[in-house]
Amino acid sequence: MSKDHKEKQDRALEQEMEGLKETMAIYLGFLIKEMVKEFGGKGREAVKEAARKGGLYQGKKYLKDNNVKERGTKAFAEFFSSMSDVDLFKVKVDEPTDKRCVIRTNICPYIKYWKEIGIPEELPEFCVLATYYDLGLAQAFNPKLSIELPVDMMRGDCECKYVFVENE
Repeated sequence: MSKDHKEKQDRALEQEMEGLKETMAIYLGFLIKEMVKEFGGKGREAVKEAARKGGLYQGKKYLKDNNVKERGTKAFAEFFSSMSDVDLFKVKVDEPTDKRCVIRTNICPYIKYWKEIGIPEELPEFCVLATYYDLGLAQAFNPKLSIELPVDMMRGDCECKYVFVENE
């Protein structure tokens, strides 16, 4: 394969990935926005639970498909830091403990699309709802974990900080 052909294929793949990110962001953005607009607090709770269940499903599937036996907060942190999304979001996992894990990023490939469709003005807590997917992933490793998003770029902060804490 020639160098030009390879570069052309790489550009085509990159464009496809951009298209998928845009499609995912817009679909998710409108879906969550409309659920909350139509159903208020019940819509917020339904979005959080649907996102959590999706993450939990994917987390459990990963554990089973890869025959992963290790569980707990540290195992989740290790898993999260090796996910393919790490490159996409440039995540950093702070030193995890048995009961706490902090994940940070200052890059979000979706935020520009969410801003285009008015999410920050209409639903500033959007990312809080969406991160319940990450909570589901975490709960596949430790079902006692909860999540907080004390800072996030959608609300104007310079980074997103996901704090996972084990509840008693």
